[in-house]
Amino acid sequence: MDTLPLIDRYTQFDALVRRVFHIEDITLGSSRDEFLVRYRGHLLDSDSAAAYDRLAESLRPHAVTPLFRWDGDRHVILLTASQAVPTPSNPRINLILFILTLFSVLLTGGLYGLQDALPAEWLPALLVFIRNGWPFALSMILILGAHELGHYFAGRYHGAHVTLPYFIPFPFSPFGTLGAFINMKDHPKNRRALLDIGIAGPLAGLVVALPVLYIGLRLSSVSALPVSIPADGAMQMEGNSLLYLLFKYLAFGQLLPAPPSYEGFSPVLYWLRYFFTARPFPYGGTDVMLSGVAWAGWA
Repeated sequence: MDTLPLIDRYTQFDALVRRVFHIEDITLGSSRDEFLVRYRGHLLDSDSAAAYDRLAESLRPHAVTPLFRWDGDRHVILLTASQAVPTPSNPRINLILFILTLFSVLLTGGLYGLQDALPAEWLPALLVFIRNGWPFALSMILILGAHELGHYFAGRYHGAHVTLPYFIPFPFSPFGTLGAFINMKDHPKNRRALLDIGIAGPLAGLVVALPVLYIGLRLSSVSALPVSIPADGAMQMEGNSLLYLLFKYLAFGQLLPAPPSYEGFSPVLYWLRYFFTARPFPYGGTDVMLSGVAWAGWA
């Protein structure tokens, strides 16, 4: 802990900040502020990440952490008291939640793929559930895992204190899970790091989800849709997107769901209307009956 008199400490801070920053004005923080000192001006180097690392390293012995911000067209450096190093999380909790989620998505996949009545005995029934459910369960866990590990490794790369993924089981639901998340226990050092950490998850998940979706569609089949809603039931259709529409076209060579007719509209106008309004419902047309793998990829 720094034991220099307060004025000497601030003088040292000024000198360290001037190594990377042209200071235009300085504001000392009060008890109501979240900063010790605020500097406004401009960075001397266009590489803000390198400037941050250099300044953060020089301030570490003083138990002070810099934060880079914008104020209009000027850069701002806030010096804040360093927080205590976050306590490590308990990985057993991550493991338990992962196992519970694995069973949960396996149950959902088993129910989704169930075609006939289950055997009366529990062991054959369990084997049927596993056989029907593992393709969906594996696909969903791979996609969620890739997404969260993308966040995790990007956070570790930028020196953030992040936890392993927490999977959330949700049995007897359409997907068997409410997803997963990681916990970031401190502030990212700048917006570039925040953007990297934020975008790494969706990109990593997409890298896995797209081949899973295509493989799942190839395992699916195209069937006729009923001409009306069954009197004793209901119909459910997954939502569409440009990417999903493209992958169904790549898998089957046609735009799906295909209507029985375009009702006098040109195909372009029909698909524009259907894509943005989901109307009219394509009763009597054809669409893909999703396999468990495709259901996970769509989700």
